[in-house]
Amino acid sequence: MFSNLPWYTYVILLFAAAAYAYRYYSKFKQGYNAPDLKGAKFKSSSDSALNKERLFALAFYTPISEWWGAQTNTLSFLNKEKVTPYLKGWGISEETGYWDLTNYFMKDGRRWYFNFIYDMVRHQPEASWDELMDEKFGGNERADRYLASLKGKKALNFLKQKGFISFDSELELGVAGYDAAVLVGQARKAFTAEIITEAEAWKVIAFARELALKHFSSWEEFGKSFILGFELDMRDSYQEYKDEVFHLYKQVLENDNSPWKTITWP
Repeated sequence: MFSNLPWYTYVILLFAAAAYAYRYYSKFKQGYNAPDLKGAKFKSSSDSALNKERLFALAFYTPISEWWGAQTNTLSFLNKEKVTPYLKGWGISEETGYWDLTNYFMKDGRRWYFNFIYDMVRHQPEASWDELMDEKFGGNERADRYLASLKGKKALNFLKQKGFISFDSELELGVAGYDAAVLVGQARKAFTAEIITEAEAWKVIAFARELALKHFSSWEEFGKSFILGFELDMRDSYQEYKDEVFHLYKQVLENDNSPWKTITWP
């Protein structure tokens, strides 16, 4: 069929096939980028003079701090230019907004969602769930996501598959570890952006420390609570980011240089 065609026709056909393959591959990849699965660095400053108590509390945020590439032993977090977009995204780039959200995380945090919904799923008949959810949360999208993940054990089964949780009963650890980590991370960023003072940042971080010590007796327990809260709180549309943090979290658990290995739980 093609035996009598000029030589340049074959070149044209070859380029056409390559262009079609490229368009097909690009379309296939559209909407998803392979995650940048980084190796954890556990960067530290030689100038740090923080005591063990403060280093311990800073370590709560390590899995996400590693995603940012921040140091493990300083209150400052990268620089103002890099953290400002994050603070604006959370609506905490001004002092009032920061304290409103921080007070929420201190008082309720994601514990407000998890504790109620987890208890409801275990102890209340499913026929009553809609009414109970409406009374507690109204039309709250985050609450609906937590319910969807907890009622069918979606989050539990996923974390079991990843090897981060072993038993159903470990859900009882709750998400206080995640709340404590968020408080630490946001205090560091707010201080770096000069929204709060150093003394105010350490006050928030001290609260996070007491919250963690109240609920957990080891890094293992804390870590399971942190990753459960992270999985429940992140939307599926953040899948690339989630994959990256899960990859880093595994290193935080296992790497001998990780603060979770070098700093003893009190």
